[in-house]
Formats: sequence, structure tokens, C-alpha cells
Amino acid sequence: MRYQFLVGKQLQHASSRVIALGRLLLATLFLVAIGIDISQPAQAPAATYALLLTYIAAATGITVATWNNWWLDARLAGPIHAFDIAIFAALVLLTEAYTSPFFTFFVFLLLSAAIRWGWRETALTAILLTLLYLVIGLVIATPHATFELQRFVVRTGHLVILSLILIWFGVNQWGVRLNPWDFDRMHDAAFDQSPVQSGLQVAMQALGAGSGCFAWLERDEVTCLRADGKEAAAASVRASDIAGSLARSPFLYDVPKRRGLWRDADRNLRLLGPDDIVEKKAMAALGLRKGIAIPVRSDSGEGMLFLEEIANLSIDHIDLGEQLSGHVAAHFQRHALFEAAGESAEARSRLALARDLHDSVVQFLAGAAFRIEALKRSLSSGRAIEAELEELKQLMLQEQGELRSFIAALRTGSQIALNDLAKDLKGLAQRLSRQWAIECSFSARPGRMTIPAKTHQDAQQLVREAVANAVRHAGAKSVTIDLSTAKGELRLSLTNDGTRYPRTGDHLAMPRSLMERVEQAGGNLEVSRGMDVTKLSISLPVSGKSS
Repeated sequence: MRYQFLVGKQLQHASSRVIALGRLLLATLFLVAIGIDISQPAQAPAATYALLLTYIAAATGITVATWNNWWLDARLAGPIHAFDIAIFAALVLLTEAYTSPFFTFFVFLLLSAAIRWGWRETALTAILLTLLYLVIGLVIATPHATFELQRFVVRTGHLVILSLILIWFGVNQWGVRLNPWDFDRMHDAAFDQSPVQSGLQVAMQALGAGSGCFAWLERDEVTCLRADGKEAAAASVRASDIAGSLARSPFLYDVPKRRGLWRDADRNLRLLGPDDIVEKKAMAALGLRKGIAIPVRSDSGEGMLFLEEIANLSIDHIDLGEQLSGHVAAHFQRHALFEAAGESAEARSRLALARDLHDSVVQFLAGAAFRIEALKRSLSSGRAIEAELEELKQLMLQEQGELRSFIAALRTGSQIALNDLAKDLKGLAQRLSRQWAIECSFSARPGRMTIPAKTHQDAQQLVREAVANAVRHAGAKSVTIDLSTAKGELRLSLTNDGTRYPRTGDHLAMPRSLMERVEQAGGNLEVSRGMDVTKLSISLPVSGKSS
């Protein structure tokens, strides 16, 4: 089991190793096959054995030389591919029957082209191989040789059909992929860290890098972190050096040997020197040695990821880098979105808290000031005020209790019975009567259901604010409050005998503080006037449960 795991790790994201091993195994298999089949090689046996032995030796040397050297693999890819095609033509010419390697070798060559380059190279390889097979067939078809035309035509048709399938595969499907759990790690990255730190950590995990560096440029300010293992520390680099080091696509680099490799828009491998893209000052400051550089761009800024100490570093990592770049950029976008959402939620919370304090504490203090002015007039006229002072004291104690309940409601999200709301509103109406020295009556037809603590708090604050507005701005002497429910809504009707509300066009003006609270709760507010009274009709959605 451990051996299988180690082999899997050696071949993960290493198509060049798979191609090298495939070449060596195919050559060995052909040698064994013709050794078993006494009728083969059909032509020039000595030359065929010599050719196969030479090919096995060459395949072994190529495998050893390129196993840990992505630069040499890229440099030799073209010449080795041409060498494979030449061997294919020779073996097809020298062998026949079921031991002929034409079909398996044909598939191997097409897949090699599709993996290394793209559909154009795959198509050129398919055309060349098919033409070679046709030429070899014509060479074999001499007057003195046995030639099976039907088999030759069928085989040619197989090659053409297989070529078309593999070309389509190269166009639409081929490409190494990050593992699904790498995506999950990117999505689950902690938002309590900076996106530079979390992006670097997840990128290192995704590619198995032992160390890495992330230089991020945003609004002419550079943030740079370097990580060795799990520890990350700030690195010193100037914004001007990074600004000149922002490549357009991922590339492999080997700084001590001054080597670099990338793919162009047609997926062709191109050689370059790392200092052709990354500023020498930036390379020195970041301590770059050997790895892959990945550009990252989002709406907020741009930067470069440098990942080093990657096991089995190969040209496949260029494709992985392109995928990783998109995921890290998306991580930056999500981080910015969550940050904006948090700021918006915080602003809404501040607004709601300010409104609650205005509708409770501020309005109570206004009512208390109203009562104190009345007490001052009573005192100046020689009337006894001890009883009224005691009543004001009791009102202040009750308000203290209300404020504690308000704080408790902020801490919990429990459900409250509607009957309890009716009881609390009735007590509130009695206190408001004393506070504002008016007649404030309450009636209820609540029904049997529960409501969220937030709706309970909203209803109390709306009653406070509506009564205060009626007394202070309309000079009301009486307010009637009615509570009811209908179709999943909580309904409050407040009728006062004060003066008419100001008009805006054809409609009465809506009290601003009341309107804001009702809209925030997702409810509706209507104002009507008739028979010398003003009626406020408020409906709030109830998301509680029927009992």
C-alpha cells in the first residue's frame, strides 16, 4: 500500500514522467513480443533487434535524464518526439501481424503530442503518422510480396478515426487539474486573516510547496509575505520592483541556472530567463531559487505568487498555476465581498441601535423633562410635588428595567408569546400616560402565536415614538393603541386627537423615525386623517410560530 502511494506521488502532476515510462515499457514489450513470435521480425531480423535494443537504451537514458529536470525535458521534447516517429515508421516496416506495434505506438505518439502541446501539434503528428503508414504500405506492396489490401485499408481507417478523436480530446478536454479538496481549502480559507496570508497558505497546500512568497500590489502599496512551512513573515520589497515583475502567465524558473519556461497563447512551450520578467532586485529580496511563479489579478490589485520546494516540479505545474491563479483571485474577491458585507452589517447595526436608543432613552428623557417643567410650575405656585416626584422616580426605575430588557433582547433571538407583548404594551401605555400627562389607552386582540424578540422590541419602540410624536409635535391629549393580528402580520393602530400632520403633495407626511423602523422590519406604515383625529396604521411581518 505504501509502495502504491509513493508511486502515485512520483507520477502526480508529472505527465513527462508518464510519457518517459510509457516509451520505455513499450520498447521493452515489443522486444519481448517479437522474441516470442518466431515469425518476426518479418524483415531484417538482426537490424530490428539492434534497433529495439538501441531504442530501449535511449528510452532508459531519456527517463533518467529528464526525471527531475523540467528544463531538459522541455528542451528535448521536440527532438525526442521526432525520434519516436522515426522508430514508429521503422518498426511498422520491419514487423507484421499481431506483433506489429503500429496501433499502440500510434496512440502513444498522439497522446504524447496532446499532453505536451495542443491540438495543432496532435493534428500534425496524426497527419504525419498516417502518411508514413500509407507510404510504408505502398513500399511493402511489391509484386513479390504478400499484401492484404483489406487489412491495410481497415487499419488506415482506424488510424484516421482515432486521430480525429484524440484531436478533439486535445482541443476540449486535456489539462491537468487541481484536486477537488484543493478547491475546498481555497473556499474555506479563514477570513480573519489577510487574503495575502490565507491565499499563500492555501496555494502552498494545493501544490505541495515547502516554501513560498506572495507579493501583492494594491493602490501603489506592496504587501509581501514569505512562508517556510507553516510560519509566515513579512518580506521587504519595494513597490517599484514588484510593479515591473508582474508576468501575464505562470512560468517555471531556476534562478541559479538562469532558466525559465512558460506557455504562449497556443500552449507552445517557450524558453526564457527569469530576469527577463522578474526584476533582479525583487529576486534577491525575495530569495528566489527554483519553483513556479503565478500571477494573480483581482479588482483590488495584482501580485505574484512564488512557490518553491515542490516535489516533482514539471511543465504540468504551468497549467496548475493558471487554475490556482483564478482561485486565489476569486479568494481575494470573496474576501473583499465579505469585508464590504461586514461593514454594511455594522453600519445597519449602528443605525438600528441609534434608532432604538432614540425611541426609548431619548424619548423618555424628553418626557421626563416635560414632567420636570410641570413640577417647576407646581412648585412656584406653592403646590406639593412629593407625590409627583415619587411617581417620576418610579417611572425612571421602570425605564431602567425596560433598558435592561432591551439589552437582553440584543443578546438573544428567542421567541416571545404574543400575549406577553400585549401585556408589555398595556404596561407601557400606562407609563406613557403618566410620563406625558395624557390619556393613553390600550386594547388587544392578539391571537395565539409567538413572535421574534426583535419584533417585540420593534412594537414597543414604535408605540413609544408614535406617542411622543403625537404629544410633542401635534399637541395630542389622548392616544388610543390597538393591537391585532391578521394573515401572519402584527398590526398596530395608534389614533391621537392632535393637530393635522403636515402634507407632502396629496398625502400626509410620514414620520421619518417611524418610517425607517417599519421599513427596516419589512412592514408597512399608513397615515390617515378624519373627524379631527390622526390614525397611524402599522403592519409588521411575523415569522414566529402558531401555537
